[in-house]
Amino acid sequence: MDFAERIAELSKKVKAQGGHLETEQATKNALVMPFIAALGYDVFNPGEVVPEFSAPIGEYKDARVDYAILVDGKPILLIECKALGTPLDFKHCNQLQLYFHGTEAPIAILTDGNRYRFFSDLEATNKMDSKPYMEFCLDDMDEALIPELRKLAKGKFDRDDCKSAANELKYNHEFKRIMAEQMASPHEDFARFFIGQTYDRKITQNVLERFTPILVAALDQYINDRINDRLKNALQQQKPEVVVPEPSDEDAPESANSGSRIVTTEEEKEAYYLVKSLLMGTVAPERVVMRDAVNFCNILLDDTIRQPLFRLHFNKRPWRVGLFDGEVKDDRVDIEKLDDILPLADRIRATAMKYDATKKAKEEGE
Repeated sequence: MDFAERIAELSKKVKAQGGHLETEQATKNALVMPFIAALGYDVFNPGEVVPEFSAPIGEYKDARVDYAILVDGKPILLIECKALGTPLDFKHCNQLQLYFHGTEAPIAILTDGNRYRFFSDLEATNKMDSKPYMEFCLDDMDEALIPELRKLAKGKFDRDDCKSAANELKYNHEFKRIMAEQMASPHEDFARFFIGQTYDRKITQNVLERFTPILVAALDQYINDRINDRLKNALQQQKPEVVVPEPSDEDAPESANSGSRIVTTEEEKEAYYLVKSLLMGTVAPERVVMRDAVNFCNILLDDTIRQPLFRLHFNKRPWRVGLFDGEVKDDRVDIEKLDDILPLADRIRATAMKYDATKKAKEEGE
């Protein structure tokens, strides 16, 4: 199981068990320790993972952080834990900041087992920044951050690389936050810049009030257009190919001439496009192939029946879709419309990652 797959499994665990975790200790056992293990560290080796790690500073001689991860006997990561659902607020950041001062660790993490806030000392050496340089949420994963998480894994950690990446992530995060604020409610200077590019008269307060709502709508439409263009380009890279499946145990009941009765509907094609788009960033688009049959329509990885990603049962109402999870065979879910596929994205991606992990393990074992 590779790193991305381990994180995907943790995401499922948060969603499945989150409602039963009411204490900090339960959160540590069920979520935080598995997260540390997912990074490759042995949670039962006190030479690697130290619970209640001493971080004395000044008058706080007994200050202890929940976990410290060590490399060559020196702390590289500090982890302070709170019960699942606890607001990770200013008070808790101050507590972690105190521990940070008492050690030489370059990275500190504040977590409730689901949300992970990553801090460093980018503004002043050995003084933890007031704002995190990265936030990662297991139940709503930003998959673009998984490579950044991997940099903290055992055997991957490099102090200079991590500090450099933290610096880039910090400003990336702040720029996106500012852009989101401006798109929702543009600052006067921001609005004046755009209006001044198209309006050649004096920009009065009345002009600002008149054009600012138009600017907000235009920015929103621009973002939507960019998303739609990228999605169209990705989907046009490969048109769905309708292939009569080779005989298999699943298709045995069908007659020999069943291929002539296969009809690929527009809804099946749209569902295929949607699944393909959901897998962008997980697998290459050309690896996702549609194979239609009489009673259902398969969406496969690498065009092999041994790697089903999703199955469409659209011949009658209610519509059903089949999920596989890399193990479960055609776990069927009722849907009313194609948009109901969207909440299943994590399971589809996890299935694709599991197939690739299995294939990689076999290749390495040969």
